[in-house]
Amino acid sequence: MPRELYKKVISPFLDKRDSERWHKRAVDALHIAEATPFGLKLIEYASYQHERFQDSRLEVELSGVIFENPLAVGAGWDKAGRAVRGLYTLGFAGVEVGSVLAYPQEGNPKPRQWILGDGVALNRMGFNSPGVEGVARNLDRYRDSGIPTGVSLGKNKLIEPKDAPEAHAIVAGRLYDDASYFAVNVSSPNTPGLRQLQDKGPLTDIVQAVNSVMDEKGGRKPLMVKIAPELTISAISDVMEVVQDNGATGIIAANTTTDPDLKAKYGERWRTEDGGLSGDDWQYRERTKRIIAHIFGETNGEMKLMASGGAKDYWTTLEYMRSGATIVQFVTAIRGQGPSLAGRINRKLVDSLAIRGFNSVNEFIGMDLKK
Repeated sequence: MPRELYKKVISPFLDKRDSERWHKRAVDALHIAEATPFGLKLIEYASYQHERFQDSRLEVELSGVIFENPLAVGAGWDKAGRAVRGLYTLGFAGVEVGSVLAYPQEGNPKPRQWILGDGVALNRMGFNSPGVEGVARNLDRYRDSGIPTGVSLGKNKLIEPKDAPEAHAIVAGRLYDDASYFAVNVSSPNTPGLRQLQDKGPLTDIVQAVNSVMDEKGGRKPLMVKIAPELTISAISDVMEVVQDNGATGIIAANTTTDPDLKAKYGERWRTEDGGLSGDDWQYRERTKRIIAHIFGETNGEMKLMASGGAKDYWTTLEYMRSGATIVQFVTAIRGQGPSLAGRINRKLVDSLAIRGFNSVNEFIGMDLKK
C-alpha cells in the first residue's frame, strides 16, 4: 500500500475512531488473512512494493537467534500472539508477543488508548491478556514457522511483588517451546507498583527464576530486560549489573514515558492523564537513544540492545543502530506509517550499505561510539 494513500486517507479516518477498537480489528484482519495462502498474498500485496523484501546483508543475531533484518514488532501490538505470521509477511523479522501473564486479566477500564498526534499515542492498557494458556494455544501454530518470536513476561495486578519471580517463571515455563527469546517487562507504567520491580533485588530474583525454569526445560534462551525511560544512570547501572551477573542477554530500552511535560505537548489535558506516551516524539526518542548509547559504551558493545520507542522510518532506525541497538522494535509506528513501513526501511538500509561500501547492517551497530 502506498504510504501517501495511507497517510492521506486511511490514517485520518482512523484518527477519528476508537483507537483500541480499530487496533483489535487490524489484529483480527491479519489473523484471518494469514490462515490461507491467498490471505498471505493479500498481506504481502499491502507491503512495500507488494512483496516481502529479503537480503542476507540485513541479517542480525541475538545470542544465537537469527533475525532476517533488524526490524521487529515490539510487545503490545500483538498481545495474544494471533498475527505473528501476518506481521512477518509485512517485512518484520520477528514479533515480541505480550506482555503475557500467568492468568487472564481484563486490564484497566476503557477508554485506555488514544492517538494524541501524528504517530504519537497514549495508553494505559494495564496488561490486558488472555493469560498464558490462551497465548500458548495461539503460538502453537507458529512453532515450526522459523519466525523469531519473543515472549514478554509480565505479572497479574493482584500478584504480590514477593510472588513476581514465580509468576514470570510460570509463563516462561509454559511458553518455553514457543519462544525464541524472553523479555522481562517490569517497566510498564500502567500496573501499580510494577516499576519497583526494576530495583536490583526484585529484578535479580525474577531473572534467576526465569533462568531456573529455562535450565529445567532444556537450556537458556536469550533473556532481555525492558526498562523505563525515566531510570537514572545509577538505576540503569543496577539493571546492567543484574543482566551481567546472571547471564542474561541484554536490555530493551525503553518502555512508554510518563513524563507530564512530554504528554502536555499534545494538549494540557494530557499532562495529568494516567498512562504512557509512545511514538514519534523527538524528545522521547532522544532520551531512549541516550540510554542505548550509554549502555553500549559502558559494556564496550558486548551487551545486546533492542531499541523500543519512537522509531518510525529509515533515519530513526539508523540512529538507534548507530547508537548501539542490534534490533529496533516498532509498535505505534505501525499505526502511524502503515503496512509498508518495514519494507521501506529495509530497502533503504540496503541502499545505504551500497553507498557506504558496507557488507552488512552489523557495521552500523554502535557506529557513532566507535569513532
